[in-house]
Amino acid sequence: MEVPSSPSKRSRVTFDSDVEIVSADDEEDLDPLVVKEQVRRAIQRHFVGEDERFEHIKSLFSASPERESAPSTKVLRLHLQALLANVSSLNSSCNSLVYAVVNSEWMGRDEGYYAMFVRFLGTLVAAQAGYLGMVMNMLVNLLGKQKTRRVRDARAVRQPNIHRRTFRAIQHINGRVPAATATLAGCVSNKLSFDFQQAEERMIFVRNFMQMINYVPELQAQILDNVMRELIKLDVSVQAELDEEEEDAEDDIMQHMSSSQTLLPTSQTMKDLSDEDDLSTTDESDLEEEDEDDVDEVTARRRKLKEDIRQVDLIMDIMFDYYAKLTAPTSSSRIRDNAIEQLISQFRYQIVPTYRSRHPQFLIFHFAQQSPINVDQFVATCIELLMDQRQPQINRHAAAAYFSGFVGRGQHVSPSVVQNCINLLCVQLDKLRKLYDRPEKHPSPDLRRFGDFYSVFQSILYIFCFRYKDIGVTSSDCDEDDEDSDMEEESVERYQFPEKLMDTLREAIESKLNPLRVCTLGIVEQFADLSQALDMFYLHSRLEQNKRIRVGAQWRGLSDLNINQPVRDVGWVGDNGRIEGYFPFDPYVLPISKHWIEGYYVQWQGLPGEQDDDSDSDDGGVVVEDDDDEEDTMMHSGTLSVDDYGEE
Repeated sequence: MEVPSSPSKRSRVTFDSDVEIVSADDEEDLDPLVVKEQVRRAIQRHFVGEDERFEHIKSLFSASPERESAPSTKVLRLHLQALLANVSSLNSSCNSLVYAVVNSEWMGRDEGYYAMFVRFLGTLVAAQAGYLGMVMNMLVNLLGKQKTRRVRDARAVRQPNIHRRTFRAIQHINGRVPAATATLAGCVSNKLSFDFQQAEERMIFVRNFMQMINYVPELQAQILDNVMRELIKLDVSVQAELDEEEEDAEDDIMQHMSSSQTLLPTSQTMKDLSDEDDLSTTDESDLEEEDEDDVDEVTARRRKLKEDIRQVDLIMDIMFDYYAKLTAPTSSSRIRDNAIEQLISQFRYQIVPTYRSRHPQFLIFHFAQQSPINVDQFVATCIELLMDQRQPQINRHAAAAYFSGFVGRGQHVSPSVVQNCINLLCVQLDKLRKLYDRPEKHPSPDLRRFGDFYSVFQSILYIFCFRYKDIGVTSSDCDEDDEDSDMEEESVERYQFPEKLMDTLREAIESKLNPLRVCTLGIVEQFADLSQALDMFYLHSRLEQNKRIRVGAQWRGLSDLNINQPVRDVGWVGDNGRIEGYFPFDPYVLPISKHWIEGYYVQWQGLPGEQDDDSDSDDGGVVVEDDDDEEDTMMHSGTLSVDDYGEE
């Protein structure tokens, strides 16, 4: 007789590893433990070439949420949780599965799923560093223009919320993985270098990258440098495009930019408008004027040029606004100092070496004038570059142009600083004249051989033309007893200038180096008119003689960096051996951001005795009437720039 087994004993249960566990079709019956085991087995079997279940999991995350058969958020959450538990197994052989998960629709789902996904991303890159670049690229791309996400059983997630969620995800990962900062910086740099098809795409990325600094403060310097680099590239390309346009076309473009400024968003309205699904910085009325297929090449090129100018304007406004907050009186001295140092560093390493940068330099122009200390810092930087013989000659010439432009045009550069700068330049000019104007040097007008001398001489002329009132001492031309004279005109003030300045200029002009023959014609002619009006020098006869003097070298200085740049005849024939008229602080006319320059910029005042007639033309800002604009651009007759087509 068979003895029954004791009821207190149970048979041992074992699992056959070869039997696949299949979940029920009803998602409500899914057991998290079962799903976890399924995912683990799918990964392990994938390592030995059995991919059926592995591919099934991939298909869950790859499925479009718009499909009727798309898995629900609950199903995805359970599988994501299982992947999170097995993240240490997701090595490089699981790259296709990780790619499917990382690029799945997670941003449009509920807050709980979003939080779990961010945790998964952080754990993944912490455990498997090889996926860090993939994850960071995905997050950076989410900071661009986004459509509203609408996923079944979840509230719609619009662009502003997508960007906020992305920032939080970046902040979480950056806090967990030290290497994430460097990888993120590289992704930002690559994205900004992208050739965007639409202006609005670049603007959204720029605005979001600037905002990213609040979440990843250690990236501040890299982000600002990257934005500045791309701003300079865009600005220079705009200048090159303007140079290729005919004069009347350029005039039309700049008038259009000025008249349509009310249609363009400022840094604040850009932030507000980005909350809408259909953000656009383009002038859509222009785009609707004619069918895209019927647009000719010239019209398309000019349309793109207008868009690029808008982008430069908007980015400048964003950068002005950002640095204004950093340098505000409410900021700590450390933050203010760091901001100025950052701007000076960008000036030294990005702006000065760039041929014909037009607008980015106005950032340091503005913020360097906020205190006398900042003025001294920037002036000292320019002087250092100007006199450093280790710098390429082209950089030294550029530094001279920036130096003279800042001192001459900076409204908050004090008279004492102007006088000190003139004295320093006189000493340097004397030193160079004595070095070059010697028989063994065979001196003659030659820009290639004596470029430093000419750049310093032109700097003195430029500063003098704008700041002669701060350099000289005034005395009345009329005696007090002549108050009842028949002349009704007011007496014209006479100026006495330092002997050092007068002697230095005279000796330089009379030297065999003949700087009036080599320096930019526009500034030379303006100085000749001014010096005659001030009873300093009478130079017009010498200028006439110079027209018959050929220069030994046909080197154009700054223009040599762009061999495709059309040659402009600023003398009597050909290049004529003159310095090309590059004045980096020409009047600023970008319609949106120009308000940052108002109150910081010295306009051309005209010749002595003429200011009264034109007194209503200069209100301390950058908007000038046509007559003054013509006078101001006379100073720049060797260059073609945006300000040549001022606002009407």
